Amino acid sequence: MGQAAARLGMAQPPLSQSIARLERELGVRLFDRANRRLTLTRAGIAILDEARASLQHADAAFALARAAEHGAAGEVRIGFVSAALYHHLPRRLGRLRQALPGVKPRLVEMSTNEQLDALAAGAIDIGFAHPPLGTGERLAVLELPAETSVAALPDDGGTGPVSLEQIAACGLILFPPAQGPVLHACIMDSFTNAGIEVQVVQEATRALTMLSLVSAGLGAALLPESIRRVAFDGVRYAAIADAAVPAFSLSMIARRGAQPPVVRRVWELFRQAI
Repeated sequence: MGQAAARLGMAQPPLSQSIARLERELGVRLFDRANRRLTLTRAGIAILDEARASLQHADAAFALARAAEHGAAGEVRIGFVSAALYHHLPRRLGRLRQALPGVKPRLVEMSTNEQLDALAAGAIDIGFAHPPLGTGERLAVLELPAETSVAALPDDGGTGPVSLEQIAACGLILFPPAQGPVLHACIMDSFTNAGIEVQVVQEATRALTMLSLVSAGLGAALLPESIRRVAFDGVRYAAIADAAVPAFSLSMIARRGAQPPVVRRVWELFRQAI
């Protein structure tokens, strides 16, 4: 008992009293005491592994609490538009996993307007959304490099660029105006300025839905360049040859003002990944 007390950095009497209280609480003897030696009883042996596990869990909980206090652990809720899925977001999530393995991202795909509402309500911490945002005084905004637009067309065996006229001939699959009013208007203006009449034959809010509709031959879609990473049966990607089609702009956003340490650290890590 004296040796155990020394290892714990305490006097022997308080340790003996603590063990006695535990035995009274459990209603069993944990130690046999004979000839100035202690040996575990059957009851003591039975709870030994659980007792050690409890101590390990407690140590892990204390370490997690300390990490959370310094922003190295916890949950960060991230909203994103489809255009963030193929380059900007995966790159940053990879860095997050390496640099802050104790931080768990919770991802929610939502439109720009949904993200603005969710940030205002405290439902997400960081967003990846299409500008313009119109609420700059309430948001911290970091503009990310814009991506060139490419056409996604039903696979006809072609390999070269396509014109806006060819895209219009397929019919346009486009997101609803409310999902990105400015970008939607700029895309439609590209056809108007080129003197081409185009009809939106299908609306879809997600890039993968658009690709599925293209694959079914229902029309063509305009998507960010990074969509080329997604091989989709029945779809071919092509550069747009003859007109200035708007690029897909993206911004990282968060609420201004005080933030939990974990959100501040994740924001800074994502900012450095440009």
